[in-house]
Amino acid sequence: MFRPTTPTPSPHYGVTGFLDPVGVEVQRAMGSDSIKYSRLERADSPQSGQYHNTPDFNSEVVPNVIWTPRQAKAALFGYLILVSATIIVLTGSFGFNKVTGSQLECSKQVSPYSPVWDQVEFWEGNFLNEFNATSKYRGPPTLERERAWRELWWYHLVPVDRAGIAALNATHSGKHMEVIGSDPANPTYGASLEVFHQLHCLDLIRKYTWPIHLFNETWGDLYPEGRGEEDKVSMRMHVDHCIEALRLSLMCYVDVTPVLMIYDAARPSKVKSDFNVYHKCRDFNKIRDFVNATGIELQ
Repeated sequence: MFRPTTPTPSPHYGVTGFLDPVGVEVQRAMGSDSIKYSRLERADSPQSGQYHNTPDFNSEVVPNVIWTPRQAKAALFGYLILVSATIIVLTGSFGFNKVTGSQLECSKQVSPYSPVWDQVEFWEGNFLNEFNATSKYRGPPTLERERAWRELWWYHLVPVDRAGIAALNATHSGKHMEVIGSDPANPTYGASLEVFHQLHCLDLIRKYTWPIHLFNETWGDLYPEGRGEEDKVSMRMHVDHCIEALRLSLMCYVDVTPVLMIYDAARPSKVKSDFNVYHKCRDFNKIRDFVNATGIELQ
């Protein structure tokens, strides 16, 4: 509210004048409803020729800027637009970071559900895969080699709850087996990780390529199964299943990493493939160790 001003005499007879809040002299004729307005000069305008000095600093007094209602609305509208734009930018930034904030989050977005995603880590490097490279997984059967292969895939199960079953699109695929200690009201089911199944299949195919006489029956369960005459058909079906499983997986993930061609003077074609290919991989050992330490069994 503005404090009423004391009426001041006006040079016009019969008229009382006072200053309104926006610096306009309002003159009302006594006994009349008509109002006359005339603009007053600001005290610091060139026409006034007057300046006001403060007692302490002897400087000019800058008058307060008073906005019209239209100016005030325009300023408020601009302020609201600025605040809204800031909120939108910040919200968009947070949303973007949520999706692409890490390699792990990106992998989750483009992969099926798994209860072990939080254990996934990555490494980068070149495969050591020349034709004549040495590896404990290469060569004819030995007890040590068979143990090394078995340690790649012989592990416990991982738990999957009802939400996981739904996320895997498996709610109608049959009765799932519960694990030891499962709560009937909120059951937990057992599952093997696909990587262990794939390595089991690769191990089975590897064994199938070697003559049976190279294996020793004293190796116990490391000795190949299904090599008898009565088991040949089922064994052949098992091998074919494993070949198909690996084919499906390879064609599903479609590794598009380039295998470079390099010059080789010893070859008639002068060209060979460089199989020491650079890759970015998930850490298999970390997943294997986690499942080995926390794995569960069926009832």
